[in-house]
Amino acid sequence: MSGAEYDAFSDLDTFDFNDFDDFDAGITVNNQPVPTPDASTIVTSLKKRAMVVFFVIDISGSMQGARIGAVNDAIRNVLPELKKRERTNTAAEIRIAVLEFSTSAHWRTISPEPVSTFQYEDIEHVGGGTNYGAAFSALNEKLSRKQFLSSTAGAYTPLIIFMTDGKPSDMGLYKEELESLKKNKWFQYSTRAGIAIEEGALSTECMHVLAEFTENEKNVYEAKNTIVLAKQIKLVTLTGVDTVTHQGSIQDEKQKGKQQPLNIQSATEIPTSNASPTLPIDGIDWEHDFEF
Repeated sequence: MSGAEYDAFSDLDTFDFNDFDDFDAGITVNNQPVPTPDASTIVTSLKKRAMVVFFVIDISGSMQGARIGAVNDAIRNVLPELKKRERTNTAAEIRIAVLEFSTSAHWRTISPEPVSTFQYEDIEHVGGGTNYGAAFSALNEKLSRKQFLSSTAGAYTPLIIFMTDGKPSDMGLYKEELESLKKNKWFQYSTRAGIAIEEGALSTECMHVLAEFTENEKNVYEAKNTIVLAKQIKLVTLTGVDTVTHQGSIQDEKQKGKQQPLNIQSATEIPTSNASPTLPIDGIDWEHDFEF
């Protein structure tokens, strides 16, 4: 591979794989021959390829009651399904990172935790404003191999699910943080979804910012009640994990920043890890088509 091709990722610390030849070039990023590993080394490396699911959760005052309850229920209920996917996909280790935000942002996970051992603690205390900029800044800081995306053998691109029930409280400030986040190479390659909850789904400003964040309005979903919200979180999470692990560890340079819509395999069942999604998620009757 030529030096020019490496320059496409020159400022991406996440692609420092040491001796791991993720580009199949026959040499490392230091232009040294790649040592030929034995079979046991290959299997170990594959099992350690991480895929991080980021849940970014609005905990402003308006999320009190049924809304935050639906978020808690959905995340707890999706964890067993994610564990099943990890067991059937020996190349992926699914990890969970949870960021809550209101007036400020706070990581509930010190670092991404393996789904096999992750214990979700319900969010009980909500309050404050809805400062999107705080969430964008916190994401930008941790979307790095030196922070939340470390791995001994490369990593899948992350899945980021952003959920909120209102427009930004920091309308004059979030834009700068979002533009900075968009320069982050891991963000550019990530798969993203936004869920607008109840009043958020009716807010033009909320829908607009979520479309900016996902860079594909088809990946912005409306949860007009808490029943729909719980179903959307589960389906978007499972479909997103399947999409990311199917497309591989590093997307082609041509696909950077081009968000493809998440799809659902069927309107009557949860997609399986081996299924190819075919039905657009927009065609689902969220309130009545799924019984979880």
